[in-house]
Amino acid sequence: MNILYICDEYPPGKNGGIGTMVQVLGRELVKQGHSVYVAGLYGYRYGSSDYEEDKGVRVYRLRYGLNLFFMGNNFFYNILEKLPNWLKIKMNGIIAYKKFLNFIEVLIEKEKIDVIEIPDWNSFSFVLGYLVTWPKFKVPLILKSHGSYTYFNLELNLPLNPIYNKIDIELFNRADALSAVSNYTAINNQIYFSLKRESKVLLNSIEISKHATKFKRDEQTVIFVGSLLKKKGIFQLVKAWNLVYKKHPQAKLFIFGKGKTNSLKKLLNKEANLSVEFKNHVSRFEILNQFSKATLAVFPSYSETFGLMCIEAMSMGCPVIYTKRSCGSEIITDNENGLLIDPDNIIEIEEAISKLLNDKLLRENFSANAFTTVKNKFNVVNSAKEHVDYYKLVSNEFKLKKT
Repeated sequence: MNILYICDEYPPGKNGGIGTMVQVLGRELVKQGHSVYVAGLYGYRYGSSDYEEDKGVRVYRLRYGLNLFFMGNNFFYNILEKLPNWLKIKMNGIIAYKKFLNFIEVLIEKEKIDVIEIPDWNSFSFVLGYLVTWPKFKVPLILKSHGSYTYFNLELNLPLNPIYNKIDIELFNRADALSAVSNYTAINNQIYFSLKRESKVLLNSIEISKHATKFKRDEQTVIFVGSLLKKKGIFQLVKAWNLVYKKHPQAKLFIFGKGKTNSLKKLLNKEANLSVEFKNHVSRFEILNQFSKATLAVFPSYSETFGLMCIEAMSMGCPVIYTKRSCGSEIITDNENGLLIDPDNIIEIEEAISKLLNDKLLRENFSANAFTTVKNKFNVVNSAKEHVDYYKLVSNEFKLKKT
């Protein structure tokens, strides 16, 4: 098949789980004989090439926003990015988006695209500042839910911006078919968007290392990976760390992720503060390297749609503490391949961390069981075939509707 992914965070820029998943899945699909294309609207600051081939995946990065002239001068760039939305739209937004749509239509014709997949989170939709709508294409548009603006705000009981909410509603209504990365997400989308159609669950997946359970591990190293946002539970983890430090003064907490750190540092007492290091955003390669060495990883999220970092850690044999909320139990079976905690309960977070720090045999059991779980359930080789089966089904139904 000829498959097009719409994605505005394809690596190596500062990407999230969507970009990682598109890359991992795309590379595997190429290995299995399919042609894969990725197209997205990127700000100039994202960097990377406008076109590149990544292990057979053909990646196109069209640009929006302020001109490259301002690259390298962060002071002026920051000032210009604070201009009113209406002015930024007039400068580039609408024009860039129309060019992007035209590019997609040309690509469909030129490369004989069979199907398009788009995530429910597209950063440029919110930056451009107007109601982004998607036209009908000559091939089906499949919406995969990794977690929309509306989804996360409703999950966290936060108010909705009417324009952003409308962007999400329009996209769900426009899509020719729906999918989601977990059962939890599929079920809750039905509620949040009053959907009359079901979503095909296509779990996220990764490559499997053959040596994951044989890595030599540190004895007192805990890591967190994710954006430094309240929904990721990082504030609760930092509070819990004060308690961990009292019992384990030799332990270290390494926090990987983009975001402001001042408010987090204020939550740490003077002694515990010395045992915490903020590492900012690093490459996926470096994260996997950290997972291969760490004593354990902890992800006390309030809301997730899947939790790619969790299975990345499990794939490297790293014992994991994950959230009881949202899709946590779809990945972790408590006390079998990891531990589940309530992000609101810092005592529970501390006790779970201490339990693993104190018990090497338990860590080794979790490590082996977690690796087996990923190999059997979240293997990209199998997942790629499942995606293709669904793409073919949607494509055939789309063609029948047109005849």
